[in-house]
Amino acid sequence: MTKRAVLVFRFDQKVNPSSVREMEELAAAAGYEVVGSLIQTRPEDPKYNIGRGKLPELHEKVRNGKVDKVIFFNMLKPSQAYNLRKELGVDVIDRYELILEIFAKRAGSREAKLQIELARLKRELSFAREYINLSKRGELHGFLGGGKYAVDAYYTYVSSRAALIEKLLEKVRTQKSARWVRRGEAGFYSVSLAGYTGAGKSTLFARLTGEDVYIDGRPFATLSTTSRRIKVCGYPVILTDTIGFIDSLPEQLLDAFYTTLGETLFADVVVLVVDIAESLEEVKRKFNASIEILSGLGVPLKKVVVAANKTDATSPADAEKKLSVLKASGLPVVPVSAKQGMGLEELKGLVASKLPEKVLETIFVKPGETKVLEEALTKCRVIEISGAHDGGVKIVIEGRANVVERIKARCQGS
Repeated sequence: MTKRAVLVFRFDQKVNPSSVREMEELAAAAGYEVVGSLIQTRPEDPKYNIGRGKLPELHEKVRNGKVDKVIFFNMLKPSQAYNLRKELGVDVIDRYELILEIFAKRAGSREAKLQIELARLKRELSFAREYINLSKRGELHGFLGGGKYAVDAYYTYVSSRAALIEKLLEKVRTQKSARWVRRGEAGFYSVSLAGYTGAGKSTLFARLTGEDVYIDGRPFATLSTTSRRIKVCGYPVILTDTIGFIDSLPEQLLDAFYTTLGETLFADVVVLVVDIAESLEEVKRKFNASIEILSGLGVPLKKVVVAANKTDATSPADAEKKLSVLKASGLPVVPVSAKQGMGLEELKGLVASKLPEKVLETIFVKPGETKVLEEALTKCRVIEISGAHDGGVKIVIEGRANVVERIKARCQGS
């Protein structure tokens, strides 16, 4: 059964229509039917977030719309959520909790589920701390029917559970870090697809790998990383599709999804996918938000290339205007259409040019050394291959320095 919701927005100065649209999309992705909205421009009210004069209007929308939940665009303090629930008689959540609901619906792997639970527990810890303060001041009359002692017990439980999950995820991080190191040692380059949710990363991933992946166009279709081994201009690459970004993504969510976003941090090249079929204002907003998140993760911008996606869905003149805005960032930009397969060769060429530690070497493989030849063909870009005078094979290869040196040493020692 579809749940009915009213959305509430409080802007400090002027209304931001793109934030309103994005919240409507998030609510739909979480399974809500939006039956109304309330928008106010004013400073934050400490008790209700919105002004007290708006409460009767909000109460009427809840009653007339037979609403199950009120969802605030603004982050709510625990006391504000408590006061609003008491006044309205329905559950009240904010954008942070809405995003967590979407994550919980779409999480597939155990790792993603643990990350979501950790993010939820960290939020509950902040609420529990506030409930403790309220109960001590006598402003919270009972919690789960047990008053102050129930709050203390709940806080202890949440703290211990969060600590346990952090230990489990630390093991995952250690394993993944070791895996990322092994990839480099094995000769594989790592390329990560990043970008604002809905920009078309998964479509581009499917086009580059030739595989079917889950695509539905709604926010956060990808929560767990998906990696595939491909060749990019002859270089062996592990291509990874990652979770989408969103403007003002709470820091706690970034922390909780470190094991997923770490793929981007440790990548040799990051392809930032930008949807240029949207309005110029939206392109700027989402591009700036993505750059801010990448910088916050510690990703050097020299690793980043921009795939200006969905050129098929806009006019050449409009695309050119948006491309010039993206190029003003100083990052290399390639116009593409993941859906139509346009511009992908140029994108691959740009990615290949950014791959680090490349060494060119001519190697002579003796007759019978099939394993050495197989390693060269698999883990390097083969520029030239021909027969040698002794019945062996002469190959010109380019790849990671450590791999090329290893193959060369094996040929000389055999």
